Amino acid sequence: MMLDKEAIEELVEKLVEPILEARGMTLVDLELVGTGGRKILKVFIDKPGGVTISDCQKVSNELSLVMDEVDPIPGPYILEVSSPGLDRVLKKERELRWAQGRKVRIITLGGEKRGILLEVNESEIVLERAGNQEHFGRDEILKIQLDEIGE
Repeated sequence: MMLDKEAIEELVEKLVEPILEARGMTLVDLELVGTGGRKILKVFIDKPGGVTISDCQKVSNELSLVMDEVDPIPGPYILEVSSPGLDRVLKKERELRWAQGRKVRIITLGGEKRGILLEVNESEIVLERAGNQEHFGRDEILKIQLDEIGE
């Protein structure tokens, strides 16, 4: 049975969730990139206080065993497990939900805004800036990025 990219990602998500849950971690994102013999499965994880290299290694080892058993990806692939990184661009809804309560930088049609991501919904993003809530329509946002490094 040949699965498409989205179906593979959904299946891998179901496989990795219990592994992360048992370790008090969260799945930030996962993506399958490349074609043919150059496929890479990228799994981005987080936990309170941040993930360590050791955390990534343990999740990678455990997920590898499950992936070998289920074999959802046809042909060879490389598994990469890492933290999302401090300057990660947030693209998917899961990433935006994960980033709630964190400092973000939003690039809008009107310029750059920084603040705490309070709310994410279908039509807008709400930031807390200097104690005030600011609402930005999803259609005016060009890019959203973590901004944990500073103001």
